[in-house]
Amino acid sequence: MCSMRSICSVCCRCSPASRAAARRALAGGLLVACLTAPAAAQQRTLTVADIFDPARRVDFDGDPPRGLEWLDDRRYLQWDDAAGALLAVDAESGANAPFLDRAALEAAIAAVPGIGAAEAGRLARSRNHLLNADRTALVFDFADDLYYHELGASAAVRLTRTPEAEQEVSFSPDGRLVAFVRAHDLHVVSVDRPQARALTTDGGEAVRNGLLDWVYQEEIYGRGNFRGYWWSPDSTRIAFLSLDGSEVPDFTIVDHIEYHPEVETWAYPKAGDPNPAARIGIVRAAGGASTWVDLDAYAPSQPLIVRVGWTPDSGGVVFQVQDREQTWLDLGVADPQSGRTTRLLRE
Repeated sequence: MCSMRSICSVCCRCSPASRAAARRALAGGLLVACLTAPAAAQQRTLTVADIFDPARRVDFDGDPPRGLEWLDDRRYLQWDDAAGALLAVDAESGANAPFLDRAALEAAIAAVPGIGAAEAGRLARSRNHLLNADRTALVFDFADDLYYHELGASAAVRLTRTPEAEQEVSFSPDGRLVAFVRAHDLHVVSVDRPQARALTTDGGEAVRNGLLDWVYQEEIYGRGNFRGYWWSPDSTRIAFLSLDGSEVPDFTIVDHIEYHPEVETWAYPKAGDPNPAARIGIVRAAGGASTWVDLDAYAPSQPLIVRVGWTPDSGGVVFQVQDREQTWLDLGVADPQSGRTTRLLRE
C-alpha cells in the first residue's frame, strides 16, 4: 500500500479499499498530531468556554500591540490600558516611561473655568487626546467644545464655544491651526487666537463638506473613516470632498438591537440608485471662496473620487477618480488656484 505521507487520492497502484484505509489512517494521524502537539506546550484540552466565553476565551491571534505611533527613530508611543497612560517605549529594549506628565496635565485642565477636579482627572487619563505632529501640544474635547494645551503650560485654552459638536478634528502640519467639521461645514481655529471661522457655509442635511457619508466611508475610504479633508503640507490650504446626497433615496430598516425595536431611515443607494454627487474643493485656511477641481469630463460616468492628497511642495492636489463600474482609474493633479486638472495616467 502507498506510504501514508501520500493523500492517496490519485494513486493508481492500490485498490480502492486500500486507498480508503490509508486515508482513514492519515486523517487519524493528523488529528492525533493536531491534538497532541499543542498539548505538550499547554497540557490541557480546549473547551467551549475557551473558544466562545466573552471573559475566558483564548485570543488565538495573540496580543500584538496596536495603534503604535513613532515618536522618533528609536521610540514609539503606545497606550497602556492597565496604567491608563500614554507610554514612550524604546523599540530595542522595551523600556518605557510615561510620555505625558499626567499630574501636570490634570492641574492644567482643572485650571480651566467650568471644568471640575473630577472631570480634569478623567480627561487627563483619556486616550482620546489629539497630539500635534511635534508631540508638543494636544487638543481635547469637553462638553462638545475643544481645548488646546501646550505641554508644560500651566493651563489649557478653550478653542470653541458652541452647542454643536466638532467632528474629525485635526492639527495643521505646522501645529498652529486646528480644523474640524461642525454642522457639515469645515472650520479652522488658530491656537494663538481662538476664534473659529467657517471655510464652507453650504453644509446641511443634503450637503456634507469635509465629512464622508455612508457610501464613501463604508465602501471607499474605509469603514469608520469619516474624514473627508486633507491639509496641504505647508498648512495654507485644505482640500475637501463636498458630497451632495439630495438625490440618494432613503432606505428604512428596523434596529433590532434595542429592547423595543426602532425604525430608522438612512440615505442609502441600492443598485442603480444615484450615489452622492462628489466634487473636490480647495480653500485657503485663512478663508475665502473655494476653488473647485474641474471634473466635468467625468460627469457622464457618475465618478467616484477614491483618493485625495497633496504634492510634497503643496503645489498640486493629487486625486484618483473611477467610474461607478470601476473599470478604470485615473490619477490626476489639480492646480489649487485655478482648479485646472491634468491626467497623469489611466489604469
